[in-house]
Amino acid sequence: MSLHVLVLAGGSGTRLWPLSRAAVPKHLLPLASDGRTLLRATVERVLPLGAQVHVVTVAAQEETCRTALSGLDLGDHPVIAEPAARGTGPALGLATRWIARDDPGALVCSVHADAHVGDDAAYRVALWAAAGWARATDGLATVGLAPAYPSTGMGYIAAGEPRPASEWVSPGGVAGPLAAAASALEGCAGAGFVEKPGRADAEAYVAGGRHLWNLGLFAWPVAAFEAELRSADPDLAAALHRVVDARSRGDQPGAAAIYSGLRTVAVEPLVWERARTVTVVRAAFPWSDLGSWADLLGARRDGGEADADGNVLSGDVVAPGSRGCLVDARGGRLVAVVGAEDLVVVDTGDAVLVVPAERAQAVRDAVDALRTRGRAELL
Repeated sequence: MSLHVLVLAGGSGTRLWPLSRAAVPKHLLPLASDGRTLLRATVERVLPLGAQVHVVTVAAQEETCRTALSGLDLGDHPVIAEPAARGTGPALGLATRWIARDDPGALVCSVHADAHVGDDAAYRVALWAAAGWARATDGLATVGLAPAYPSTGMGYIAAGEPRPASEWVSPGGVAGPLAAAASALEGCAGAGFVEKPGRADAEAYVAGGRHLWNLGLFAWPVAAFEAELRSADPDLAAALHRVVDARSRGDQPGAAAIYSGLRTVAVEPLVWERARTVTVVRAAFPWSDLGSWADLLGARRDGGEADADGNVLSGDVVAPGSRGCLVDARGGRLVAVVGAEDLVVVDTGDAVLVVPAERAQAVRDAVDALRTRGRAELL
């Protein structure tokens, strides 16, 4: 059973504005600790699984994704592009149908291209475990992470009854220590998804220990996913078959016309929340979705990039008397931040962002204001 990894590389580039823009979203920024783009770091992280890797993106980002991956040998179909952005549901459905056309017995994992991972080996072990549980149950599997804090911006999945460890089946390919470690990770029956709960519920989830962060790290046999998709939305499933058939004939305009008519929907409500068999793998590794400048500040601190005062400084910056600040100067000029605490300052030359770290999620308000004012050149 061959293994394929889908690397989801979408997004509109708003949460790390003004550095991220629609044309250069988060996964295409050099935010990995060694200066790589998050996309390239993610692809290189999963390559040791021995899988065929495909980047799933929208057509408008296809060439920039290919450029970011220059020099990597990803084999056939390294990029599977949506003609238009329609959410993770249709995107993963399209990629699964494309793989199933030539490899109907394939096993698939999907990951996001824009996260910070503090332990690549543990991440691979968790993916391998999810693939093994998906194979064993002939169903869907996901990786759940014990929540580090009561996040209201994350999705959660409840872990139900444990599945017998004897049922786990190696997906094949890479074996040895990876398979041995993965087989030891607990798999539980999935007991329901919750998307972005309120503060009280998030605190209860952390205290209860039953709810795990849903990282969007999934695994499935292609036949199982397509059966669930047909059950959930037969019209969408049939349309994806027509899209792949049209592409196979070289009819790109026809494929785009069909795909552009699909509804926009995430894969969780479309497939996962309705699925008959879902297994949750309990994993543990440092992780952040880098959903805000505060998240990036935390990830860089954890990675040892902060100075003695807890500041993370990039570019031509001086920060006397400042503590706990992130200052990113890319505008070609000196940025001085004096006596500040827990502040985010980002200078890109055409825009300057100043926001308290604890209010970093409010960056979207600035983006909305610019959109309202018709300042498309800054978005």
